[in-house]
Amino acid sequence: MEMHTDGNEIAGLLQEVFVAEITDTMRMCESCHHESPLGAHRLYTGAGYVLRCPNCGDMAAAIAVRPDNYALTMRGTWMFGRVE
Repeated sequence: MEMHTDGNEIAGLLQEVFVAEITDTMRMCESCHHESPLGAHRLYTGAGYVLRCPNCGDMAAAIAVRPDNYALTMRGTWMFGRVE
């Protein structure tokens, strides 16, 4: 049985945190250097949300929803598009 879904599952939460739709944002893993969009990352849920690289499983981000804010850890290189 699969214990994860994908990053698209938390698209709404990511939009709350980043104020923009970012599931198509590319990320380069700091461990294996694989590039993939956030929506392709594996999502694990529990006390918070953890996104993991779809290639090697290294942590990409951890998000905890707190009563008055979010606690966020990001790893790797995140390539956000420029708004013009």
